[in-house]
Amino acid sequence: MKELDLLLLRYLREQHSQASSDERAAFEEFLELPDPDLARYLVAGDIPSEPRIAALCRAVLRTY
Repeated sequence: MKELDLLLLRYLREQHSQASSDERAAFEEFLELPDPDLARYLVAGDIPSEPRIAALCRAVLRTY
């Protein structure tokens, strides 16, 4: 999904290098989720139940 690619690439370029090791681990875990779940969290605005993943989604969306 192109929207996901744009969001995730922008986060990688602008934030990932400064992210904590916990946030980097959460990002790797996040990328393992199915695309429909990624879209729910980043495009539709659903909030993940896992606090680390929810914090990562907020960080990704702040770059947009």
